[in-house]
Amino acid sequence: MLRFLSIALRMILCTFGAAVLLYTLSYPDSILPPDPALEYVTELHAYDFKPWMWLAPFLFMEIVSVAGPRRNLVWFTALLTVLGGALIAWPVLTALSPELVHPTFEYEDGKLAEGMIFMFCVLGITMFSRLVVLRFLYPPEPVENPDDINSVEADVLDPSTALTVKEILANPKKANPHFLFGDADEERLSGFRAILRRLRLLSNWCTAGWAALIIAIILWFFLFPQPDEAQALRRDLATMYQYSKQTDGTRLATHRAVHAAWRVMKYVADNDAFTALTREQAEEWLGLDKVPVAYRAQLRDENDRSIASSHNIFESRTPFLTISDGRRTAVLYIRTNADGSIINIAEAQDAGWNAIADDQRRRYGRLFERDYY
Repeated sequence: MLRFLSIALRMILCTFGAAVLLYTLSYPDSILPPDPALEYVTELHAYDFKPWMWLAPFLFMEIVSVAGPRRNLVWFTALLTVLGGALIAWPVLTALSPELVHPTFEYEDGKLAEGMIFMFCVLGITMFSRLVVLRFLYPPEPVENPDDINSVEADVLDPSTALTVKEILANPKKANPHFLFGDADEERLSGFRAILRRLRLLSNWCTAGWAALIIAIILWFFLFPQPDEAQALRRDLATMYQYSKQTDGTRLATHRAVHAAWRVMKYVADNDAFTALTREQAEEWLGLDKVPVAYRAQLRDENDRSIASSHNIFESRTPFLTISDGRRTAVLYIRTNADGSIINIAEAQDAGWNAIADDQRRRYGRLFERDYY
């Protein structure tokens, strides 16, 4: 009983470590956000260990797995449980929150898509190392059986007492087995056969159950309904105005909302959706009439503001919609005709997803201004 409890507890701990490992491989920027100031620090800093953060949960899993019996069972159960759960969550997240599966920008971390690739690499490498290399280097010790029927005494192999083939044929020795019991008990044998049949049937059912589970996960992964472009746009329009109210009364967009807002703004900019529209028509297109008045006023603030990724030298563009979660910001700018009544162009600008990328873009803007003037 204690052995079983030990294995179960280690499975739980190892599964927790595998989940942390997947998170570390998928979202390292959420643990240690990119910081341009730390790029030039010469002293040893926690930021220097960012590429190796995954080693901590990996070593934790190793320690837990080798801390008792059935270490391979504990290890692979944890890895396969987390991978199975991630495969089940993948299509749901892709449909509802694609920013958790694939990066919104090329300078973001790899998200779940990259983390899963690394996890499958960990699974493959550890399968080879544990089941092939270690088993070859440290094979299991054979169990010695003193009553083995094939064991012989040393004097049997003495050449001086060896027999020729003719002598063996002339005096064949046949084994005369002596059973310790009488005639076979057919009723008991039938019981044993019934037990073996039940065990075989149970094994077949277990195999069929695992096969059905694997097929179900594969079908779920590939057949889960995904939104088309129009459905995704409606989803993002419904999501981009989600916010949380802070203790000081300010309202900040949720993490999911600011990603949805960026996708909507990118669609507007790429498809010229606001061209020839008035401000009121653009607001109606965005569904701003459904947003609470106080939050709508915050989003529609047209006062020019500085953002980390842009050194703005163009005075002709106006911030039309600004959505931020306190760290990430998505801004939709517009350029209008001379009297400001009609929108000519809409532009999307992001900031806060990656501080190093923001700093590089801002520096480029300054160099452009210096060279232009």
